[in-house]
Amino acid sequence: MRGLNQLGAVETIYEEECEFSSTSSPSPTPSFSSSPASLHSRVKAWSLKIGRDTDVLVRVQGVCFRLHKDRVVSQSSYLKRRLTETSDLTISPPLNITADTFAAVAHFCYNAKVQMTPANVAVIRMASEMLGMTAADGLSHVAEMRFWEVVCNNPEQALTVLRSCMPLLPEAETTASLVSRCIEALVSVHRITRLNEVNEMQPPHFQIVVESMGRRFENHDVVYKMVDSYLQENKFAKVPEEERSGICSCIDCTKLSSGALLECVQNPRMPLRLVMRAVLVEHLNTRHSIAMASSQVQRHQLRLESNVGRQRRRSMTLGDFIHRDAALRQTERLKTVMDSTNERIRSLEEEVRCMNRVLRECEGKEVEEERGVLGSERSASFHFVPVENGRVKKGERWSSSSSRIELDGRMEEHQGKRSSFSVDVGRVNPKTNGTFRQRFMIGLKNAFRVPNSAST
Repeated sequence: MRGLNQLGAVETIYEEECEFSSTSSPSPTPSFSSSPASLHSRVKAWSLKIGRDTDVLVRVQGVCFRLHKDRVVSQSSYLKRRLTETSDLTISPPLNITADTFAAVAHFCYNAKVQMTPANVAVIRMASEMLGMTAADGLSHVAEMRFWEVVCNNPEQALTVLRSCMPLLPEAETTASLVSRCIEALVSVHRITRLNEVNEMQPPHFQIVVESMGRRFENHDVVYKMVDSYLQENKFAKVPEEERSGICSCIDCTKLSSGALLECVQNPRMPLRLVMRAVLVEHLNTRHSIAMASSQVQRHQLRLESNVGRQRRRSMTLGDFIHRDAALRQTERLKTVMDSTNERIRSLEEEVRCMNRVLRECEGKEVEEERGVLGSERSASFHFVPVENGRVKKGERWSSSSSRIELDGRMEEHQGKRSSFSVDVGRVNPKTNGTFRQRFMIGLKNAFRVPNSAST
């Protein structure tokens, strides 16, 4: 009987039992530092303990794992569901799980502790979520604790975790929000404002990350700065308009600070729709500030009136004068703030009117182009109807080459003769100054004008 290797079966990968190590140095690629005999020994020991050999086969990227069904289904809801009717399972996309990662998962199913480093903790956390290992004491919970320990304690390790997530997008974000949480830790905990790793994302992946950040961040200043940096570094003009609009729509203007709002309004990289939202939000915030300032002014005035009433009932002391002067100065400052705010509101309203005017002009150009097309079609069929014997002759077309209008009628008798006249309004030339109506009226005036010799 030939062995498994002779039959072409792929050798099983096994991992050694490892303890957690928070001091391990980061590795550029996921590494489990395992011994091939460790998992085999553990599976064999379990077979001797229960008196039964392995009964399921799990294939991952061409690697076969012969395991005990009761062990894997007790930890993974996904494997429990899939191994109900079959004992030979192949894990394939859309599950983005490698053979090394599944080896660590299998190790955990046999009560082994898996070493998690900054280079592999994100991979294991994502795999545990995909396989449904979400029990209170499951691998997902253990990997989550290790993830926060790594990204929150050391900025270099947090950057390593972020880099390890890049090849795992978009699953790394959609399953456990790993990328956005790495960014949150780097910005909020470690105060790192510039992340080159973020600018390397593809626009669809970046939009997924920004949407996730927008749902969790109370202040969107970080989201705005990250979007602006991404558009600037990736030459925003080359980012498709649809993708740029989708990315910028993740910014909630109501969650921006006053400084970020002002910067957004003046930022040429931001789309017009976002700028308009920022202008309106700033307008509302300004009006709210005015209302608050007005309320303060009213309270000060009431306080002053109350003080004046008390002062009339008693003689004023030096402290009273000082208190009154301080109140008056505070009132003047509030009035100055209100005047400045009103001026800002007028400026914002003027900006909105200018934007609306630009939009109307753009729409007007389109309408004019359409009218130009219609006008050229009508000019070909336009005709002028001359008058003959006081009646209108039908069917004669007006053309640009015959612009002489014959008018025959009774005029004022001059030198005892009945005169007829003609009006030559000139050949119609679109390049000449004046409209057709103006040229026609000039021709009529010239026709009815009496020569100088007739007056003598």
